[in-house]
Amino acid sequence: MATVGMSTSCFYPLATELALRNGLEAGVRHFEIHFSTFSELDRHYLKELKKMLRHYGGRIHSVHPFYSALESAMFFSDYCERRFADGLEIYKQIFQTAAFLGAEYVVFHGGLNVGKIRVMVPQDEYIERYNMIFECARSFGVTLLHENVYTHIAQTPTFCRRMIEYLGDKALFTFDNKQARRAGFDQTEFLRAVSGHVRVIHISDYDREHDCLLPGKGVSDFAALRRAMSGEDDRAYWMIEVYNDAFRSAEEIGLSLNFLSMKLSEAEKAMFTNS
Repeated sequence: MATVGMSTSCFYPLATELALRNGLEAGVRHFEIHFSTFSELDRHYLKELKKMLRHYGGRIHSVHPFYSALESAMFFSDYCERRFADGLEIYKQIFQTAAFLGAEYVVFHGGLNVGKIRVMVPQDEYIERYNMIFECARSFGVTLLHENVYTHIAQTPTFCRRMIEYLGDKALFTFDNKQARRAGFDQTEFLRAVSGHVRVIHISDYDREHDCLLPGKGVSDFAALRRAMSGEDDRAYWMIEVYNDAFRSAEEIGLSLNFLSMKLSEAEKAMFTNS
């Protein structure tokens, strides 16, 4: 059965610990933590988060670093190897943090596809560098997931498939359905293109006027999304990720989570009954 939770980024710019508490009090038990500043990586702060989670019976499955905007410059520029090495040292703290919290995954935006700090290396070299970061994460017991952010190099199914062909089982993704739509792709077809390699889903809904709504408030066919997945995707975490103008209270997120859980459960029942 699909595990459904939320990203604390839903409440941004509310402080991370308050966002987590809001979700826990609304009945959410599965989380992606979106860190927003350096002091939130302090071990004392992290112990307080763990204490809160234990009290409510919550779990963190993935971590989203606030360094995302720097990943292009740190890892995929044409500057000398020194910057890449320094970037790895910075990310080791993120990997250590994820492991300490019991999270399995770290979300990675990767290289920008626009602007002055866009990717400055060939695609094959990009993938080789990504593999080095992946292996570094694995040495800490966590797994790096590349997200399909629409302004970044992994915005297309074609590039994601190239990663899969090059890296095999090490090409793993956070799939964000709103990012797929913003890049101009059918969300279900994009998900099908990376099927078997998805471990976290950033999920939202949409309609003609809004491209980021709580699940259940728009027209998304969540059953179709679930059917597009296969194999190891069955254990992917579905994390509601919307902006704070998409809801008025934490209770709405709880209701949306219940709605999404029901839709996915119905889809899985039909899938496994017919298989």
